[in-house]
Parts: sequence; structure tokens; C-alpha cells
Amino acid sequence: MLRSPRCGQGENPEGFGGKGIYMDINRRNFLKGALVTGAAAAAAVALPACSPAASADSSSDAKSTSSKGDTATTKHSWEVAPEPITDIAETKDYDVVIVGAGLAGVNAAEAAARNGAKVVVIERNTGISIRGVDVGHIGSRFHKENGFDLDPRVATRFLHQASHQTTNYDLIYVWASRSGEVFDYIEDLGSKNGVSMVPALSGTAKYGNWSTLPDHWRVYPDAVSFVRGGETYDARDDGQPVNVTLGELVYDSATANGAEFVFEARAEQLVGDAASGITGVIATTKDGKHVQYNAKNGVILATGDIGGNQEMIDVFCPISNRSDANVYAPAGFNNGDGLLMGAWAGAAISKSEAAPMIHQFTLDTLEFNMTSFIMSWLAVNANGERYGAEMPFEPMLTNARMNTPGNVAWSVFDSDYETYIMQQQPERYDRFTDGLDAVMEKWLGNGKLIKADTLDDLAKQLDIPADTFKATVERYNSMAEAGEDVDFDVPAQWLAPVKTAPFYATKNVCSTLTIPFGLHVNADSQVLTEEDQPVKGLFAIGNVQGDFFGKDYPVHCPGVSHGRCVTFGQLVGEACAQGKVISEIDFA
Repeated sequence: MLRSPRCGQGENPEGFGGKGIYMDINRRNFLKGALVTGAAAAAAVALPACSPAASADSSSDAKSTSSKGDTATTKHSWEVAPEPITDIAETKDYDVVIVGAGLAGVNAAEAAARNGAKVVVIERNTGISIRGVDVGHIGSRFHKENGFDLDPRVATRFLHQASHQTTNYDLIYVWASRSGEVFDYIEDLGSKNGVSMVPALSGTAKYGNWSTLPDHWRVYPDAVSFVRGGETYDARDDGQPVNVTLGELVYDSATANGAEFVFEARAEQLVGDAASGITGVIATTKDGKHVQYNAKNGVILATGDIGGNQEMIDVFCPISNRSDANVYAPAGFNNGDGLLMGAWAGAAISKSEAAPMIHQFTLDTLEFNMTSFIMSWLAVNANGERYGAEMPFEPMLTNARMNTPGNVAWSVFDSDYETYIMQQQPERYDRFTDGLDAVMEKWLGNGKLIKADTLDDLAKQLDIPADTFKATVERYNSMAEAGEDVDFDVPAQWLAPVKTAPFYATKNVCSTLTIPFGLHVNADSQVLTEEDQPVKGLFAIGNVQGDFFGKDYPVHCPGVSHGRCVTFGQLVGEACAQGKVISEIDFA
């Protein structure tokens, strides 16, 4: 049975996990999409069910209002630099300073320390913060040995065009063309420590003919998972997400090579500015003292997304306010700290639009493998009308759902559902039917699954117009029988006619995972000014790295968000250790 992803704070998009003090993120820990657990989150409040959390940093108090004559101008928090912190209790010197101990930050620390640099990582949480299941890359030995050898230019083109070409092609190409060598290193590191690379374990990983579908639906099998045991699903025996194994592997190597981690410390300001260069970070440690961490070679920001900052959401990504939950970061985390610090120092914000990662589930629906997260069923809105292509291909159906009347929609299927599971998911049929009968009975009991003997009765229970609904079903069935969806172009394999009673329906729901949006960077992941000039000594990786995703988070290459965390973490970390940039190094 499909298990839940895990949630948390850090720079990668997919639960908490701290070395030694893991913050266990699963369905038991969540309340309406919000995590309240562990020392670091003890004071957190539950997130609103339909809106990401607003942080203290994003309140109206963070804005500045100035007036000239009768004209008042309100500036956003990232446009108003705070007064410089001057009461420095202690100054420490390093070669490389990294802010954020998620998947990107931990990999940067490992690479920098492995290459002889003196490294410190500053993290707000109580431990490393690792999420998710799958990690995407192109061109590794593992892929080639398993018959997958994709031209990196093809992968780059798909991701670039998904943003309507608003992102940085060269930046994406660095991931596509260099992730193979990085993952060869990670695989070798794992083999020395009892960790294996396996095909992606996520229930949403695409197999079969997805790589041969038309361009707008095409998905490549680029994602892998790292396991220490015999995991077959997306959580370990201890309930932690599978990617924690990868995080532990890299964290252990980083500390073995001398990297220092300072937890429960919040980076507040950068030392220096865009004109003169960045030479360090000022952080508030858990004892309330301001410590200045000087960086001889560079500061690497790996501070995560903006999904916990309501002000930034309203400005950069308002559509995510229409999702049903924010399920990754607890209140008080992922507040866009890196974007704020960079902007205050004179760096530019991403030239591409925010790319919300909004998936077709909420935490209380993940146990049911019949939802639109996995399957393609007829989807109707509150008017009983079909409203978009029902492919389990984020963000297509989620975007359409959030634009429906009343922001309410339903998936409808009939009693032949097992036939369509086999039709749509032949490679993973057993997984998606494991325990299905019991979950359906549970959902029927709690009202999440609606059952009816007639379409008229189903329409009545859903409170949608019966005549319109029946006409929609009739048209959909006719297209399914003809094997051609002339309305929304769903491939024939994913069409599931609604003909045999009893009939069922579930709500189509969606959750904001993260909102990748950060600082303007070049292909070397150097932070840039508005004039596209590198800010000396400042790099951005993970979800604070702008210009990689734009408008939407595409799934043509699953796991690419985690994959870029690992790839750019390793490449930037090694380059910084050598006083260079990515294009100047041969990764080793």
C-alpha cells in the first residue's frame, strides 16, 4: 500500500529527518497538513487547511511604509534590509560556510570537506532535514547498465520548455550532463557503507510506456532510491522516508571528513554585499548569541523554498493558496531566509516564476491508491462537467482543479476499477491493490468514498446537476470506447469508462509540497545581481536556487528536485573547496 511522503524544513523538497534526532514525519504526526513535533517545532501552530503557514517574518510588520507628500509606498520584506547586526559575540573562520542541512546542504558539506576545506553548516532545525523517496539523474553507470541512456540535451529541453523557456537552459544542462558522474560517486560511497542504489520506489514513479508518450505526457525512468535494507515501498521500517538513508550516508561522510554542523542556529544576515562580495554569515545560535562565520572561499545558501512565507506566496505564487494543505514544512520553517538575505545584500531574485510543487493528495488520502494521485478516473467539477486531462501527471490536474468553480472536484469510477488498475498500472498492479478492499471499506465508513447504485444517486450525493453529469459520463464513455479523447487528449490506456454499477467517487484534493523560488543564478550556481553579474563568494543550491524551475514543477524527469540538490550540492561544494566554480572542475 502506498505510504505517505514525509515533511520538514531544509533545502530539498521532499520531511524532517535529523541525524540522531530524527523528526518522524508521517500521517500520525500531521494535523491538517501541519507538523507539530520535536523541540524545534514545539511552539509551532497548525497550518490552515487551505493555505500555507504565514511566518513571523512574513507578517505586515516585516514591510516598510514610506510616504512622500500624499503618496505612500509599501515595500515587501525582501526589499527592506534590516539594520546590520553589530553585537557579535564570537567570530569563527572557515573556508566554506553552508546555510541549510537538507539534501543540498549536506552534499555540499560532504564534497567540500572531502576536498580538504574547513566547513561549517548552519541549520535552524535540530538535525539534518531529509525528505522523500526518489532522486533523479541522467547518465550514471547504474542507468546504462539497466538500459536507460538518455541524451542530457533531451532531458534539458523537456524541463526548459516546461517553463515556457523562462528558466536557464545552461543551468538545467549542468544537472542533466553532470549528475551521472555525481551519482556514480554516491553509488560508490554507498557500496562501501552497505547502501544500494535501486530503481525508484515511489508509488508515483512512472514505468511502462510513459517514456514513449507524446511530449506533454512523457516521463523518463531517471529516478532512483537508496536503500540499506530491502525496502520496496517509500518508507523504511522505522517510518522514516527512504531518502533519509541517502542523507545519513552523505552526512556521515561529511562529518568523517571534518565538516562541522551547528544545529538550532538561524542565519540572519550575510557579511558583505553584492558590490564588494560576500565573506560570511551572521547567525543567532540557540543560546541567543550572534556568531559571525567567516568564509574564505564562499557562502553556499541551501535554505529551502518559500512555502512557509505567506507574504512571498501571495506575491510570487498565489495559486498555491487554493491547494488543500501545505504538507512539507511546519509552521516557522522554509520562510525564504536565503532569498531574504541575498536580496538584502543586493542579489537579484529569480528571473523565472515560482514553480509550486502541488501534488494530487492530502496526507489523509495517501492510504488509498485509487485517488487521482495514482490513477486516472473521470474528473468532474461542481457543475458536473469534465474540467481537464485526468492524467496522474502533476501539475496538470492539480492546476485544473484549483481553477474549478468553488475549487471542488471529484474523481468518478465504477465497479470494474481493478480492470483499469491493471490497464493503467500493469507493472505495479499488485502494489496498488495491496490492502485495497480494507481501505475502501474504511473510506465508505467515514464518508470519504461515495458509493451509489445509479448515476442519479451519485450526482445527488455529490450535490452536482444530474443531467449535466450523466451527459458528461456518456461523452467520456464514448471517447473511451473509441480510444481517443478529443477533448483533453488523455491517452487511451488511461481512459476508464464509467458503466458498471455500483459507482464510486472521491474528492480530488491537492497539497503544496514546496514552492521552489529563490535567487537569480548562473550555470555555475553563482548568485547574480540584477545586471547578471556574479556576486563574489555567494552560491545558491536546492530550492533557493532560482531559474531552474519556472511556472510549474514538471515531472518529465521524476526526482529532479532532489537530484539537483545532490548534483549541485556536490559540484558547488567541491568547487568552493578549491576556490573555483563548477565549470572549472573535474568532479572527483
